[in-house]
Amino acid sequence: MKISTELPPNYEAVKEKFNPAKTAIFTYGDTIYNPSGGVLTPELLAHEAVHEGQQGADPQAWWDRYMVDDQFRLEQELEAHRVEYQAFCARVKDRNRRAVFLNQIATRLASPMYGRVVTVREASRLIAQPPARQFTG
Repeated sequence: MKISTELPPNYEAVKEKFNPAKTAIFTYGDTIYNPSGGVLTPELLAHEAVHEGQQGADPQAWWDRYMVDDQFRLEQELEAHRVEYQAFCARVKDRNRRAVFLNQIATRLASPMYGRVVTVREASRLIAQPPARQFTG
């Protein structure tokens, strides 16, 4: 994947729909857009790699559906968050740190940035389930 500090090509539409945090990152096709220049952890890279695969050859069509279909968005993000959590667990064995990380990413998934399509409690439960795609990093 390429990494850019520019805004993604569809940023205005994303901003209008979700009002993302200034530190938000986006994948559009084979590029991770990281406008804030924040640190991209191995876990975030794993998460964004899932989105690259989901988008396939037509990232605009994926984004068009992602923007309007809450269930689709939840499914797509759940898959990416599961892989992100699995990547963290592959690197960190401490149960307390894993629990904190799970709560952090569940809180993100339940946030307005994703349209509040799930509660934090439900997000935690769903993320902790094994992903369909296994992390191999």
